[in-house]
Amino acid sequence: MFLRLFDLRFPHLRAFQLRNAVVPEAQLPHGLYLLDHSRVQFRNRSSGLVGDFDLVAEQRARLDTVCLDFMEAHSNLQCLAWPMDHFFSERRLAADIASRVDAVVDNLARTLVDLRVDTLYTGVCDPQTESVDSPDPGSRDRRRKFIEYFASRMSKVESIKIEGGIPRDERREIIRALHACPLQKVVIIGISCPLGNTWGSDGHDLAETLSHDELEALEGEDKEAIWRYGCGPLQPPGSDFKYEAEYGWPPSPPMIHTIASFHAASVTELKFCGYKGSPVLLAPTAVTTPVLSALKYFHNLRSLIMSLHLSTSFEDSARDADIISYWLNTRSAASTALVRITDEEPEGWEKELRTKYAPDALAWRITSFIGPFLSEQAKSRKGGINVRASFCIGDWGGIFDVDLTIGKGAMGSDVCLGFKCPREELEPERRRSKLESRRWF
Repeated sequence: MFLRLFDLRFPHLRAFQLRNAVVPEAQLPHGLYLLDHSRVQFRNRSSGLVGDFDLVAEQRARLDTVCLDFMEAHSNLQCLAWPMDHFFSERRLAADIASRVDAVVDNLARTLVDLRVDTLYTGVCDPQTESVDSPDPGSRDRRRKFIEYFASRMSKVESIKIEGGIPRDERREIIRALHACPLQKVVIIGISCPLGNTWGSDGHDLAETLSHDELEALEGEDKEAIWRYGCGPLQPPGSDFKYEAEYGWPPSPPMIHTIASFHAASVTELKFCGYKGSPVLLAPTAVTTPVLSALKYFHNLRSLIMSLHLSTSFEDSARDADIISYWLNTRSAASTALVRITDEEPEGWEKELRTKYAPDALAWRITSFIGPFLSEQAKSRKGGINVRASFCIGDWGGIFDVDLTIGKGAMGSDVCLGFKCPREELEPERRRSKLESRRWF
């Protein structure tokens, strides 16, 4: 299949994407690399053994540099998506192809504006680093080779998307490696909140009961460092900055502080998705402030998407199903489920629904929570900032998003300029909008 794919030629190809962070069955064959010799092992169909056999000798020879041949033949790529650990092997680049690989990377540095990398989601939480212990040292070394040999040489990238079980230090290093690029859009998606863990080590700082699955493997932040750096001035690279990779997760600035230090002036869109450790909407923990403080430096920001934790507990029981039903009924013009004819004020769970989970109540709470972290200059711009708060609730981890716009009112306070009722990913209007706004296809 890959031989047939990479033998193809498209004279006007601008975008080439192979993305898979979710399904193990769709992983690339081990040893298949975009910019290196292929080292794919072939299996003899009759014996089932792995090894070199005459039956596959021709295919092996053809597959050796077929990906590199494809990249050389398509010199006008503006968008590239590829698994982060399948750009290069962990071995030293062979001398016979080194100059060819250099030429491809140098050309992409001139043409590439949209870069997307991913790895398969693994485990129950994204680790801070794999510098000491790693379940797969080879994969770790291949990811780091991409950072140091590929990402650090890019100069035109405007949009970066990082998804999957990539350790936090490697995500940070991708951002630092792209220091010369005029980044406008930054997307980081993982199991854990890409900006940091606001729940504390193993969730100890969250003032409510969560399941063991939600707390498992949550690594705590160094709170002293988070407060010192997170609320402090930015640390932009100097004019003589030369990128050198720095792995590990010592006491250091939060992720948003690093992104702002390198790219605040150009960024217009930010997206951070990851449920575990995400900021808590109804009762944020103290460390949330330094984790998000650097958002105030993004003066050109027009869109912010981020995961938030929404507690659904009432009287010691989870009310996810009730909340979802309430949202769906609110959205339906034909529904009469919300009609309550009485002169009395609502009490108990009905009052909780109306004051915390009603669409207008959620929009007000999101505005009050996120608004103070945003740039005053960006909020004052006509149209304000589009904000999407993403909540993971329900038995199957359903994603419901609230879309709103935060701007400035006549008295200078933060106001919600408009909002849409919580919508799931496959809600017809939202799905249609997403399909129509696809950039490349």
